[in-house]
Amino acid sequence: MIALSVLLWFAAVTRARRWWQARSVFTLGAAIVFTFMAIHTTINIGPIDRAVSEVLGFPNATSAVKHVVFIGISLGASLMIVALRVPGAAIQRRWTVPVFIGAAATSSAALALFFSADRVPQADSGYEFDHQYLHLPGYAEAALLVMGVAAVVCTIISIVVLLGWDLGTPEGRGLAILAPGVTILAVYAWMRTGYITAVRAAWVEPTTTIFDLGTKLAAIGIVLTTTGLLWASVEGGLTVRLLRRDIAQLHRSLVGERWPGVARESHATAGPARYVEDRATEVLDALSMQARLDGLPEVGQRMARAELIADWLRSGEPAGIGVSDLRPPPGADAVKWVRAIGRAYASNSAPTGAGDSR
Repeated sequence: MIALSVLLWFAAVTRARRWWQARSVFTLGAAIVFTFMAIHTTINIGPIDRAVSEVLGFPNATSAVKHVVFIGISLGASLMIVALRVPGAAIQRRWTVPVFIGAAATSSAALALFFSADRVPQADSGYEFDHQYLHLPGYAEAALLVMGVAAVVCTIISIVVLLGWDLGTPEGRGLAILAPGVTILAVYAWMRTGYITAVRAAWVEPTTTIFDLGTKLAAIGIVLTTTGLLWASVEGGLTVRLLRRDIAQLHRSLVGERWPGVARESHATAGPARYVEDRATEVLDALSMQARLDGLPEVGQRMARAELIADWLRSGEPAGIGVSDLRPPPGADAVKWVRAIGRAYASNSAPTGAGDSR
């Protein structure tokens, strides 16, 4: 639990930093989800659980805090739904205030129900509280309100993600991992809702079985959700490293030394994807400038390959290629095309051997 808590706090800080830079609704939702997940795993640690109740001066007050935490997670998830389904950043931002107001109202109602209940002895842990007291009047209604909201929100976001991912992009692959995680959390929330309802109505006797299973489901759901939300950033970071490795020599020679005027600013707010696109665009722009300087024809006499372009850059001999041949072939990804040229340029098989002849 401690390791998971540390991971979630790290994710919360990085998402909050990304939101501060980008100010997107999806990033805000992700930051809120991670923050409240981190709070939840932290206060589930035994000594911290009891310490929170002691500080607040109310027996089992940590369980009330967890209700607010669950609403916070639902708040972040709701913002992510808005970002995924509502077109336009400006319209998305208009939804944030109503969503925050709804979360605040639900939290207030849950706390009012919780603290209206008759006090019970301080439990040794949240697990013990759930087993012994969660079905009692006041506590049960508060939990039903919170778990019901969480169940509905997680179900909606599961459906939205299942309908919207694209495995061809890092974001889509992240959503493909996120979907089962959120679905598991939805099952967890529905399961707790059903159990509390059944025990409160005296249809079944209290049991620990549902909480044992719920703990495992919650842990699996949190890990998958965390992985899914971080996937695009991790993959983007790896892509940046691969791009730097493949085009370092080409970029330094072509952009840094010959055509520095094509360099673009890549702000931190743009993220890895924008950084990669900017570096590839710089190389393509510099190739076009070099082609004009060398007098290459608009259309070449042969199909250009990355190796031929690298040979031309090193030797100055165009070998029948034209300006149009420097652009990515139809259907080809620009970043992959630039990486291929970069690898060819750095290869020891380049014709001049001793480096650029220019």
